[in-house]
Amino acid sequence: MADHEATRGLAVSGDLPLQQQQHHAYSDEPINNESGIQSSVLEEYSEKPPPPPPARFYKKKKYWIICSILTAIIVVVVVLLIVFVFFPMIAQSLMNQSGISVGGAQITFNPPSDNLQRRDEQLNMNTSFYMSMKSQLSNTGPFPATLKFHNPIDVLYNDTLLGTITLPDGSISGGKGELDADTPFLIKNTSYFAAFSKEMLANDEFKWRLKGKLDITALSRTATVDLDKEISIPGKFLL
Repeated sequence: MADHEATRGLAVSGDLPLQQQQHHAYSDEPINNESGIQSSVLEEYSEKPPPPPPARFYKKKKYWIICSILTAIIVVVVVLLIVFVFFPMIAQSLMNQSGISVGGAQITFNPPSDNLQRRDEQLNMNTSFYMSMKSQLSNTGPFPATLKFHNPIDVLYNDTLLGTITLPDGSISGGKGELDADTPFLIKNTSYFAAFSKEMLANDEFKWRLKGKLDITALSRTATVDLDKEISIPGKFLL
């Protein structure tokens, strides 16, 4: 190290030959070049700003477009399932769990004053009569709906067909409704009806089973469901 400094001193003072001075100058150039390269590299990296953090996936526009498409598809599928699959099942379930309570019933052989039947279509009183029945519907579900019965409705006693009746259109709301009918009762089994009449007069109450079909319309959708309901009628109302 001392020799190197001495040599540089001699070169500066001019005591060294010109060739030696040039050789010494050339030997210093790699050191200076290396320092310059390091400085330029440091300057290059120090001047560049840090790269921005990557955007989160939920902030990307493409992500929300895909989510919107999937949501729309799911909504359409759910609506179609409700309308075409679940609604008829729900309507049938509500009909099965609902109840019909008869508050009053009367038998007459004279047609009601508001009966729409024409005079030339009077019933055969040997196989028919008129019946007025006031009923309450309960436990019909939360949705308002209209009821349209597929008349005639079968009336069974002890699982044997007695005859048929006609039920009017009705409506339900708030889990309840009314069903008031002024209907002809067409006897289908006269011998069995005669036996039933004796039991009806001897008992305070008897049970009929109503069987048929009806349309339930709710939420702009109509479903045809089965009607299979047992009703209790106090015998005193028929006297």
